[in-house]
Amino acid sequence: MFESHGLTSYNSIMDSIFFLKLSLSFIFGGLWIILATVLADRLGSKIGGLVSGLPSTVLFSLFFIAWTQSPAVAVEATTISPIVGGLTCLFLATYASLIHRGFVKSVLTSLIVWSIPAFLLAYIHFNNYVLSLLGYIGLFLLSFIIMEHVLRIKSVKGKRITYSPQLIITRGFIGGSVVALAVFLGKIGGPLLGGMFAMFPAMFTSTMLVTYYSHGPQFSTATMKSSMVSGISITVYSIIARYTYIPFGMWGGTLFSILGSFATGALIYKFVITKLD
Repeated sequence: MFESHGLTSYNSIMDSIFFLKLSLSFIFGGLWIILATVLADRLGSKIGGLVSGLPSTVLFSLFFIAWTQSPAVAVEATTISPIVGGLTCLFLATYASLIHRGFVKSVLTSLIVWSIPAFLLAYIHFNNYVLSLLGYIGLFLLSFIIMEHVLRIKSVKGKRITYSPQLIITRGFIGGSVVALAVFLGKIGGPLLGGMFAMFPAMFTSTMLVTYYSHGPQFSTATMKSSMVSGISITVYSIIARYTYIPFGMWGGTLFSILGSFATGALIYKFVITKLD
């Protein structure tokens, strides 16, 4: 009886923590998409891409995996993260390649291109970290070549938009909903699916939607190209987390991961994104 009561209390605590995680993911995701898209509106596709490509979903996902389970489980979840990040690059390249056929068709096709190999990797219990890193590098280079040299996507300057409360709330709701959905799916799938959904292109999907309907396809694809390059910092986050979560704990590991990934994003912007056409 006491054991049953203890188990019930434990499950109640875990449910409360998960609800907190989901709520914070919604709020953080909403605020992040508002920031990214407003900066894109004002300052152009390069800045918008930089912000949307910084760690968001992966930050929350790995932190809460470590909190609700253990840092070791979070480390295990990072094994699949790089190669799924490579699939996200392919997701962005597919979107840019098919945008002339309409927004809905291009996004749905891109999600299929991402989800089929991602779920296949989870199904076979993929656990080779070196191969995961090599997969990311290969898929990133392929996607970059498609966007830069085949599609020849050019950067676009921002334009002034009049912001109504309804517009801001809509953007925040879209971003928060997509990020929270990714976190929820990661929760019900265990460490492997948790690592997979930690790299789900939630922020990119939200940014696609907002930039496409605010500025049009050319601006949206330009933002996605910058996002893909900036997204290197997301993989850097998962790498640092993998090697710091156990020796420094989830708080220390998260701090080191944030500092390392944001520093990487700043360097990428200065030396790469600003040099793109």
